[in-house]
Amino acid sequence: MVKKLKKKSKTTYLPIAVLLCGLSLIILLACGTRVPERTIETVVVTVIETIVETVEVEKVSPYSFGVLKEMARTGNYIGDPASGYSLAFANINGSLPYCRLVEESIREEWRLAGGLDDDLLILDNMADPDRALDNAEIVYEKSPGVFLQFQIDAHTNALIGKEAAEEGIYIIAVEVPVPGFPLMGIDNYGAALLAGDWAIEKVTASYDGWENIDRVIYLDSSGTGDGTELRILGSKNAFIERFGNGGDDKGSDSKAVILDGVITADDGEHSIISFLNGHPEDENMIVFCLNDGVAEGVHSGVEKLGRWDSANWLIVSHGLDDRGKELIRSGIIDGGIAYFPERYGKYLIPAALSHIYGNPVPAYIFMENIVITADNIDEYYPGRIHQ
Repeated sequence: MVKKLKKKSKTTYLPIAVLLCGLSLIILLACGTRVPERTIETVVVTVIETIVETVEVEKVSPYSFGVLKEMARTGNYIGDPASGYSLAFANINGSLPYCRLVEESIREEWRLAGGLDDDLLILDNMADPDRALDNAEIVYEKSPGVFLQFQIDAHTNALIGKEAAEEGIYIIAVEVPVPGFPLMGIDNYGAALLAGDWAIEKVTASYDGWENIDRVIYLDSSGTGDGTELRILGSKNAFIERFGNGGDDKGSDSKAVILDGVITADDGEHSIISFLNGHPEDENMIVFCLNDGVAEGVHSGVEKLGRWDSANWLIVSHGLDDRGKELIRSGIIDGGIAYFPERYGKYLIPAALSHIYGNPVPAYIFMENIVITADNIDEYYPGRIHQ
């Protein structure tokens, strides 16, 4: 604690000279001595009393989120801030390439910050609500400094968040919100606007105008409650703003269609095959996908129908895991909104340590997204072999 001193002055006035003169007068009278008349001056003596008060001031740790974020950026954690502390991470599904990159990033950053592997608890939610609830119970028993929760089901996250608050466990949600706790992940709507604006530019650059587009397909996931549907809504709104009813699936002269419930590669393949079978005349297509797996499924379905020609298909995806990178290099995905899962640790570990050291954590921590294409992929992911 830091101590501050306050001074208070207390002034006491004592007529000392008056008392002394009075005493002298009594003595002179007792001795029979005549006291001459004289003027007696009163001298005031000021006595200053100092009172010391102790005031306690909150001590602020130097390990703030901003400072730790800068350490993560430079790869130099001064003082090993994670040393002696514990962390838990429940992954959404450890078998998926994207999720593996997130997990590896957290492990690497934890070690870089001075944390031990034995103090890092890793669990796999396996995209299963019951498994996620069981994993949360394990975390409560371990009582780590921070619990990083990555689970797709919003209802499950709400239950976990409520119990964590009761148990005194601090959560940082990964991509899908946990009510009452900070969120680190993607601004889904902002990323969707980025995807939509990029695709709009390609309408002119690659197809010589909107009139040459036969169909815009939005592969949606409404009803999941995890916010990913915003990845499609933002792109759709961008197209409506630019092309009016033509970009709106509800418009009278619309070129757009929404295929809902498309989350996995199998979903993508099944949905695109069903749609194309009913629209044999469509050639120039723009497809917005929630993730790289869906994009892979779309390509697979189109190929099975013998209708794949990369010049006729503009596929936009979200995530850009290792599979997505190869899909870009092979000309299947034209534009991938990079979520940089391999960088998640550089956001999550500083946030976790900031809380551990008693400093605030931002309510929303968003990754900065960019569009990755065949033209710039080597700038961000160099050294890969082109296929």
